[in-house]
Amino acid sequence: MNKKLLSILIGLLWTIPLFGQVQNDVKKVLATKDFVALKKYTDNLSNKENQINLHWAYLRDLTTDFQEGVFIFDKSVPDVDDPETSSVYTFRVNLVTTKTNIVYYELSEKKYKSVGNDWQPYYETIDSFKNDIAFGEFETSFKNIYQLELNEKDLFMTDFIFGSNCGIAGTSPEGRAQMDEWVQSNNKTEILKWLKSANAEKQVYAVEGLNQLKNAGTTLTEDEIMMINCVCDKNGTIYVCSGCIHSKQDIRSATKHLKLTT
Repeated sequence: MNKKLLSILIGLLWTIPLFGQVQNDVKKVLATKDFVALKKYTDNLSNKENQINLHWAYLRDLTTDFQEGVFIFDKSVPDVDDPETSSVYTFRVNLVTTKTNIVYYELSEKKYKSVGNDWQPYYETIDSFKNDIAFGEFETSFKNIYQLELNEKDLFMTDFIFGSNCGIAGTSPEGRAQMDEWVQSNNKTEILKWLKSANAEKQVYAVEGLNQLKNAGTTLTEDEIMMINCVCDKNGTIYVCSGCIHSKQDIRSATKHLKLTT
């Protein structure tokens, strides 16, 4: 990180208490396209002002050289007329990045819209960026590993959970029910589509499902085994559930018993 970017970062950290416009500061750091600066900024953000809550939903490998990340931050603003009452503003950042350079980002704010008798949340984009050349390199890298074009709709998912017997009723998440159906019908084709997904939770379900098929006598090719092991070697976390506990688990930990040899 060069001196100019470091100066921007330090300046923003000092201005948080003065202006409280955190979303604008995040926008400025994102605009540098420097992932190291962004990570340093987010690591210090919650510590600088107690009215800000920030957490990374995840930061995990997509391929060897590219990661996807989602972080969410809330800013609590006391009401001018009633300091005991506060309004909470929620922002979200989606990222594709290398270890040093941001390839893609979208900064958005949580809003609500009236749908029938309900108010449903959605995110409204504030700012975005895409380095077309670097993103193309990411797409090529992904296709070289998983032998399928990238489906961008599988990026940045935060509502797909890996697990079983979840909640008080012990019901299966949507992904578990679907994978069980494919395993029971020996549907290797559909399972492979999830193995080649950009969503890590789908990939881990697929790794587990293909292991079950293999144990039942289905033959896996060398390329399929290679893709399984690429998923097992990913850094980062997935969303998991078991009973009433919802948490995050390292991908390597969740799949350590599922790696295969050719």
